[in-house]
Formats: sequence, structure tokens, C-alpha cells
Amino acid sequence: MKNRLVIVVICMVANLLGWSQSLTQITGLVRDSLTREPVAYATVTLKGTTDGTVTNDKGGFAINSRARASMLRVSALGYRTKEVPIKMGQGSIVLVDLVETSVTLDEVVVNRGKEKYTKKGNPAVEFVERLRNHRNDNDPLRLPYYSFRKYERMVYGLNDIDDEGRKNIMLKKFDFLAEYADTSEVTGKRVLPVSVKEKVSEEYYRRSPSSHKEYIIGESSDGLDEQFDQASIKRFMDDIFREIDIFKNDVTLLSNRFVSPLSSIGPNFYKYYLSDTIDVGGERCVELSFVPFTPETYGFLGRLYVPVADTTMFVKRVKMSVPHSINLNYVERVSIEQDYERAADGSRLKVCDNMEVEFRVVRGTPGLFARRLTYYRDHLLDRPKDISIFSLSPSQIVAADASKQTEQFWVANRPHRVSVDGNAMKRMLARLRQSKFYYWAEKTLVALVNGYVPTSKASRWDFGPLNTFISGNSLEGARFRLGGMTTVNLSRHWFFRGYLAYGTRDERLKYMGQLEYSFNEKQHLDMEFPIHSIRLKHQYEVDKLGQNYLYTNADNVFLALKRQKDNKLAYLRTTELEYKYESPSHFSVAFGFKHLVHESSRFMKFDYPDGSGRKSYTEAGFSVTLRYAPGETFYQTRSYRIPINMDAPIMTLTHTYMPRGFMGSLYELNKTELGLQKRFWFSAFGYADIIVKGGKIWSQVPYPDLLLPNANLSYTIQNESYSLMNAMEFANDQYLSWDLTYWGNGVIMNRLPLVKKLKLREVFAFRGLWGSLSDKNNPANSSDVFMFPTESGCVAMGSKPYMEVSVGLDNILTFLRLDYVWRLTYRDRSGIDRSGVRLQLHFTF
Repeated sequence: MKNRLVIVVICMVANLLGWSQSLTQITGLVRDSLTREPVAYATVTLKGTTDGTVTNDKGGFAINSRARASMLRVSALGYRTKEVPIKMGQGSIVLVDLVETSVTLDEVVVNRGKEKYTKKGNPAVEFVERLRNHRNDNDPLRLPYYSFRKYERMVYGLNDIDDEGRKNIMLKKFDFLAEYADTSEVTGKRVLPVSVKEKVSEEYYRRSPSSHKEYIIGESSDGLDEQFDQASIKRFMDDIFREIDIFKNDVTLLSNRFVSPLSSIGPNFYKYYLSDTIDVGGERCVELSFVPFTPETYGFLGRLYVPVADTTMFVKRVKMSVPHSINLNYVERVSIEQDYERAADGSRLKVCDNMEVEFRVVRGTPGLFARRLTYYRDHLLDRPKDISIFSLSPSQIVAADASKQTEQFWVANRPHRVSVDGNAMKRMLARLRQSKFYYWAEKTLVALVNGYVPTSKASRWDFGPLNTFISGNSLEGARFRLGGMTTVNLSRHWFFRGYLAYGTRDERLKYMGQLEYSFNEKQHLDMEFPIHSIRLKHQYEVDKLGQNYLYTNADNVFLALKRQKDNKLAYLRTTELEYKYESPSHFSVAFGFKHLVHESSRFMKFDYPDGSGRKSYTEAGFSVTLRYAPGETFYQTRSYRIPINMDAPIMTLTHTYMPRGFMGSLYELNKTELGLQKRFWFSAFGYADIIVKGGKIWSQVPYPDLLLPNANLSYTIQNESYSLMNAMEFANDQYLSWDLTYWGNGVIMNRLPLVKKLKLREVFAFRGLWGSLSDKNNPANSSDVFMFPTESGCVAMGSKPYMEVSVGLDNILTFLRLDYVWRLTYRDRSGIDRSGVRLQLHFTF
């Protein structure tokens, strides 16, 4: 009752202030008239329109519409349809009691509000089967060629600001922001856009050989996020808000896979109902409603509209949302609506795609929203005039002047239904940045996200990374580091980065300096895709044998806490010259020359079996690396590329050759390594990440050059590393490794009573390595190589592989993954951990 009273007050105040003029806002509850139990998944529409929704699992619903209607129509299988009068253009709360009919529709029986659903003989299931059988008949991609022009507008912002404004320090301090607020056409809420991105493009499809090209004519971006790498933000947002295609088995949305209502497994995942016939664009259509059997799983609530007696099963409109109880993080509401027109040959042409998502990261804080509005026109079902578009290498081609289009261009290319002030965002940002509070808040946020501190407004030198200023290890003691990098404000072709570091225990100065020339003119970062550069690097640093960090710095302060003493450390002086070329198709090649000087430490000695030894030794030679990752997407930081997803396969091949005697090389190094990784989706039932690698050393080398497995000495979960292996525990000159992780996405937890409310997700991992060490590289059998340091405990791997498994819970409090790891083999070795708990911050939808 209290919640209902709040809703009434909000609606009354909204009307008094004119916020919802001519907007009909209805919130309500649908119940069984006898049992007073909520009726889930009832269809609620404004009579005579397609505006409506489906009740959630608690019988609740909300409709916001500007359509002209005076009656609310409520229907559910097993109940008599009921119409309730409403006041157009006002806010209302309604309580609808439905009277059961005990209707038997073949074998679909609803009795006393308890539904007994069966697929057998269900006409709705048969209707879906016909839809699926005909879905390719209307697909324009069945034709040899298909093209169209597309306008896309992405808007992100603060949601429901009138309700939350009193609590939000930003809206309190900057009251003028209300001037830039707008009203959502879908929810009727007041929203404040903080980022707007527009794009006009032409898309071309060819059936054989299969090809898809997008030619971007114009693109613009304004907003609070303009201080960050726009290319990375675009890649991330494009992946999160992918275009919805219900005619495929799976729908990719918010980095997850949802079961499409027209999927081949749909009848086992969804309940289907033929709920109504309704007018859609002047054509009478059958309304097919659908809802997942388990609302916590990755499925949709929604309706499809198919013209009555249409033998081609043409879908004219799609309206979908997600269940309220779905196992998604931060998402409060998803609304998807698509409209189609029929071409002369019967092809299904999409003309409008409107998706809106409401988020709330922390309860009690202002909500966020994102809207992607897309219009399609100029459909061509024939060969395009310029067929050469298919010969271009990248799938997405950007015109040279795409980001320089004038406001007149955007006015001319925006559909008439999109009426916006193209300069409003610029004016709002200008007013915001007049405030010192906002100025410094923005600078602080940018520094925390980027990990670097700029030295001026148009900084030519940035200090960082911030997470490496202080750290420590057994060799250096406390370690202090200061460094930075130049930016595109100094040069778009020449880049320098470097640092100085000092250890209080070893009292040695470490350093790195890197000079790079980019043949491409960079827009934001030196590492932005695609790279085509030549790089010279000189470094003196601690060599962490058996530890390799892929997506963070080795001296990251957050990795300082170790489960074991970190003393497998020597020193390494490196001079490197590398040429690297990345093609737009994500094939890359790198040629490098390296000169290495390995220096011993008090922990890692270079001693021979006969008692003699060396303080250092030298290596010099060449390497080539081939890498192919078609369709790869990643977020570009200043130093690393963090995968946005692993859907695309990644293949790498590296060969290194350092001749003995060349520039003082003590040994010959001849090494080959091959790697393959891929993510495999199982529809809404999770996915598996598989990484397989192998390598072989063909020559005789000292132990620092052997293939040392990647051990993780921290309590965190690190990709491609072994949680219970010690650093330098094993040494190999040939190996095969695997890393298999299955993310269940709640496939088990979603079905457990009470537990499912926690929205936990299961994770299973199995990692292993099978390797061996030949006699020529084993100090126990050869006097020509250095002995393994006594304290390292390093041995050659036996006949069985090293293996570990883990079982974990992900999504704890929406951001924490907790695993328990077991070591399966080599459990009798001294000084090892047989099992343990590991954790990881894991943010995902």
C-alpha cells in the first residue's frame, strides 16, 4: 500500500508540473478474482493500440504511452478478458481482478489460477513452428545482394532525474542541467542525456561469397565521455547493444546470449500463447505472446504480430522486454521494438529498431539509461552500383570526412521523427566546465580510469601508471617507480614512454625507455588499432622467472600480497627493435631483434655442475610473430588491450632464433610456440572459454630460457596462469597446455528456490600442462647448462601432466568471483599448496 501511495503522489506531482502532459501512465496489479493470487504474464494493452506490456511474475505492470485510448484491456489464458476504463493523459493505479473460465484449449488447461502448460497440441506452439519454418523465406539476405542506408542514434544519460535530483550532488549543484532534460517516449520519465553519438552509414550484403560491409558516411560524438578513447568506447557499446535479430536461434545483448522466441529450442524454453488479434499499421494481425518457463534465465517477455491468414508468416512487429527477475546485473528494464515492411517480392525489410535500457548500479543512486534508435531506408534488393565495396579489406570502412560533417549534414540525414538540437550537448558541457568542482571531478575520474595523470589541459606528457608508484618483492624490498608517456598532443607519429624505479633492499636503479614511430597518424593513443610502427626499447628490470602477467603490470600494487615468498627473481637488461604491422582484418606480423643480458641475483645463480659459474650471460637474435584474430574486439588502455569478449578465435605463432656466438650469445635459442583461444556459447546456458597452447625448444639453453609454466603467486584469479603452482616449480623444453573455463550464467542457481534471488552464477575451470625436459637441457644429465638454483625446487616434469580444477560462484554482490581450487597431481611435493580460495573482481551484466 505504501508503494502504491508513492506512485500516486509521483503521478499527481508530475501532472501538476506539466511533466507528463498528454502522457498516460498506468501502474497496476492483475490478480485472480477468487484466490487473490497474482496472475503472471497476462497481456495488458491500451485498447485499439499496440502499446502494452506483459505482467511480471508478481502480476505487476506499468504502461507509459501517448496513444489515445480510454480503455485498458487485460487478457490471460484461462481467464475472461477484462476491460477497465482509464483517464487519457493522466497517471492511474489500477487493480484488475480476472475471473477464471477453466478454459481447455486442446491440452492447455488453466484451473484455479494454477497453469498446467503443455506443448502437445498447443496451437500457439504449432504457430511458432510455422513461423520458424518460414523465417528464411522472408529474409532479404537470401538474395544475392542486399543494401540499405542506416541512421543510428545512441543516447546515454541519467534517468528519472526529477525523482532523484534532490539526492544527486551533481543535479543539486548544477540546477541548470534541468534545461537540457527530456522526456522518454517509452517510460515518460525525465532523462538527462550526458552522451550522444550519431552515425549515418550504408550497409552492403553479398550472399556468395559471403560478405558484409558498412560504409560510414558520418559519425559524431559529444558528451562527458569525450575524454576517453572513443574508438574503445564505441567497440564496447557496439558489443553491449548489438542489433537484435529474433530470426536467429540466439540473440546477443548486454554481453550475453538470450534464447530467441523463434529458436529451435524455443518450445522447450518458452510458453507460447495466441492471445489476441489487433490492428497494426492498418493491418489486422495475430498477437503471439511468449514468456520463458524460468523467468531468471536469459529469455524475453514479448509479442510478435503476424497478419491474419498470412501463409508466408510475415512478422510485422516485434515488442519484447526481459523478466523482472532475470539474472542480469544493474538492469532494471529493457524495451525492444522493431517494425518491418514487406517488399514487393515478400522480403522482410526492417524500417525501425528502438531499444531502451534502464540501469541502476547501486540501489538508492540515480538510475542510468541507454537508448539506441535506428532507422533504415533506401532498401535495395539488387546488385549495388559500386560492387568494389566488397573488395575492401575491413568490414567497416569510415569515410575520411565522416567525423567532420556539419550540422546541416545531420539535419538533412536525421529522419523527420528525430527532432533534436545538435548543439545542446556542447552548450551543456561548456557550462559544466565553467565550474571548478566539475573541472577537478572530471580530471580525477579520467586519471583513475586511464591510470595516468595529465600535466596540462592539452597534455603532452602524462604521468603513470598510477598502480605502479609503489610495490615490492623479495629482491627489491619496497619498490618506488615514477614514469609516464607522451601523447598525441606532442606528436601523432612519434611517441616516448619510460620510467625509473628503485628498490630499497637491492639499492639498484631500474629503468625503461621506449621510442616509437607510427607510420599511421594516431588520433588518441599510440597503441590504438591498427598499429603500423617501428619501436626501439631499452630496459633494465627484475626478471620474474615463471611469472607472466598478461593484462596488468608486473609491479601492480594490488598483486603485492603473495601466498608464497616471491624470490624466483634475477635481473635482465633488454635492448629491442621491433617492426609491427596490423591489418584492418586483424592479421598482424611482428619482426623483432633482441639483445639480452641476463644477470644473476642472490636468489638465482648461474652455476655449472662442476662448481664454476657466471655473473651474467648474453643472448642476441631475431623473432617473428604471426597473429590472426578475425572479428576481435577489445578495450584499449594506455598499455594493454583488454578483450571485450572472446567470441572471435585468436591464433598466434611465434618463432625465436638466437644463434650461438652472435653478438656474444652464449647459447643458441631456437624456440617455436603456437596458441589458439576461442569462446563457445551454449545459447542461454552459459559459455566456455578454451585456450590451448604448445611450444618446443629445439636447442640447448640455460634454465632462464626454458618454457617455465606461468605460476600465479597472488590470491587473485589471473588468466592463463596456475593458481596452485609455484614459480619455477617445473621446467620444460616442450609442452602442451590447456585452460578451460565454463561460465554457467546461473544455469543451476536460477532453479534453486530462494538461492535464485541472490543471482549467483556458477563457474568451473580445468587447467593443465603436459611437458617434458630433454636430457640436453636437464642439468642432472648435462654439464653444459646451469644448475637449477637449490631454493627454486625446480624439477623436470614427470610422465603425468600437472592439473588443477576449481569450482566457484560468480556474481557475488554483482562484482565478486570466489573459487575453490584443487591441485590434482604432484600433490606430494613439499612446499606446495594442495588447495585454496581465490578471488577476482568480475564486473559483468
